[in-house]
Amino acid sequence: MSEHDPSTLGKHSGVLPLNDCDLVMKGGVTSGVVYPKLIAELASRYRFRNIGGTSAGAIAAAACAAAEYGRNHGKPDAFAKLDELPGDLGASAGKKGRSKLFTLFQPADAVRAQFAVLMKGLNAKPVEAASRIVGGILCLHRGLVAGGLVAGSLLLWPCVAWLAPGLSTAAAIAVAFGALLGMALMLGLGLGRGATSVMRGVVLASASLVLLTLGLHWLRGASSSPAVLGTGLAFWGLALLILAALLIAVIVRFAASLLKGIHRNGYGLCSGLSTGSYGEEGLTDWLTGYLNQLAGRPAGHPPLSFGDLWGTADHNAPREINLEVMTSAISQNMVYGIPFRKDAPPFFYDPDEWKALFPPAVMDSLAAAARPRKAMVTNVNGKALYRLPHGAALPVVVAVRMSLSFPILLSAVPLYAIDWSLKANKANRRSPVATRIWFSDGGIGSNMPLHMFDAPLPGHPTFAVNLKAEHPDHPIVKPERADDDAGRVYLADKPEKGRQRYWPEPKDDTPLGGLAGFLLSIVGTMQNWRDEILFPYPGFRDRIVQISQRPDEGGLNLNMPKASIGTLSNAGKMAAERLIDRFHPNGCESGAGWRTHQRVRLATLLGTLHSPTSELHPLMTGVAWEDYLKEIKGYGVGERAFAEQFLGEFKTLCALGAGTSYSLKKGAYKPLARIRITPVI
Repeated sequence: MSEHDPSTLGKHSGVLPLNDCDLVMKGGVTSGVVYPKLIAELASRYRFRNIGGTSAGAIAAAACAAAEYGRNHGKPDAFAKLDELPGDLGASAGKKGRSKLFTLFQPADAVRAQFAVLMKGLNAKPVEAASRIVGGILCLHRGLVAGGLVAGSLLLWPCVAWLAPGLSTAAAIAVAFGALLGMALMLGLGLGRGATSVMRGVVLASASLVLLTLGLHWLRGASSSPAVLGTGLAFWGLALLILAALLIAVIVRFAASLLKGIHRNGYGLCSGLSTGSYGEEGLTDWLTGYLNQLAGRPAGHPPLSFGDLWGTADHNAPREINLEVMTSAISQNMVYGIPFRKDAPPFFYDPDEWKALFPPAVMDSLAAAARPRKAMVTNVNGKALYRLPHGAALPVVVAVRMSLSFPILLSAVPLYAIDWSLKANKANRRSPVATRIWFSDGGIGSNMPLHMFDAPLPGHPTFAVNLKAEHPDHPIVKPERADDDAGRVYLADKPEKGRQRYWPEPKDDTPLGGLAGFLLSIVGTMQNWRDEILFPYPGFRDRIVQISQRPDEGGLNLNMPKASIGTLSNAGKMAAERLIDRFHPNGCESGAGWRTHQRVRLATLLGTLHSPTSELHPLMTGVAWEDYLKEIKGYGVGERAFAEQFLGEFKTLCALGAGTSYSLKKGAYKPLARIRITPVI
């Protein structure tokens, strides 16, 4: 048996020494099922130092950090427990036999019926999904539908009475009602079977009305005439208009109730808390307890905090385990990393609002961490607010929930901050009024936060996991086997590979479909361009493992079948094996990938530094920077002397770069990056 036998991975944490690594994971809602086995597999060879993610990747990152904490604090089976998670999520739970994954997303009472309707469209093609949802909307508002059919039959009654004057008024209305109902059923039958069947339903409905017209005319005992044909056409057209108006009215009513419900629920269908809908824990309740289980915390223990992971309460001290996730402050058009940087402005929360988002254990932990008040901070309604802990005292589950607020599906998280640009706050510093900020999904601003934990030269690998659609030239093999990852996992095995990014042909066949795709592409570009631009860069592309998904896997497929969950999670294990094979000294390639990565990073650093230093040389010699240095405040005697020495050495470096005909760009892999000063997120 080789040193790296895949069948033994996950069981060597006590046999082989563990190397250090970092891990960054992409968001994708239910796509997160790919991560547990990937993390557990990597944990057999690596110790996680820095872990980051967004949205579903934030859940995986927190679980990884909690398991690493557990492994370091007397729970050696923590990663084995994490490895079992996909099976647990795929198992039946709740009263209706839904999967555990599905029951985590429990709708608020105000939108429970609407949520059930929208879920009918899951795991279906667009036309079929729309048909199911429309059918669900009609069933939900069957009272309105029945009333509309009755009102419509009164409008159609004159046509029936003219075609068959011998009928009584009640009989004519009944015939009109039956005709309208029959036409609706014919159209509905077609609607439930796709676009082709819709046309068939229209034809059948039209034929039935023609037969009805002829039958009524025969009962009248009159000969055919243009008037009969005209009346029949009027009957058909009016019936179609009535059904169309009724459908629009029902959809508008559904949309209005949905908008009202999600507005009351923080712009989301689900708060994350348990509602009793399925007899199981909701997402946030479950995650709070699950992180504590992985960390080896006893029942009733306060939620796992960042300080627990760090091993210190000092925000700036070296951290045993560093966890970072992304969130989007959409009211400010900003993104933040959590834990918030030390110089970030303070944020405040309303306990009553947060009780609808977090379980009592989390609220108690936040209350215990509250600082003595120096000033009474209120919102615009005069409600007293409490300061949110920025660092060690912040529960990990709060950060994850703020990163996971997928728009519409999960409620946004409200926080408050003081806008000191307002004159009223400047004049009343003892009692400022804070402005609300909605925090939503971290993936809005950075769905694949590759900037995390990066350094000019790495001391250990920072792995990243990207989730993508399958490539048309490399389709996922069917049926899949546990040892077969063809088309499923890709990792560049040479520095020159991985530079090309696939994009699908736009679907511009129809005006409406083309416009919808065009607008969605705009949104996707705004969301992902910062991440996409890094994928092909040297030093990134060789450590990003790409995992392909089928359309019915991951994303918003909340009721993903158990088999799909298992297949996708096994793909994560394959991806980890590929990383271990390439980067770990005990892998199949004996660490060749890591040595290549370090060489590429060094060449990139030298090539990137050379150009700006040579370009700065005229500026460094043409300006008396030493005079400006004397004007900088805040330096002590020692710092000022060091700054002068540092400036002198930097001038020497610039002169060295400009004083040669050699170019270090030649040794760097393409494309070559540029050095820029960027803010800390």
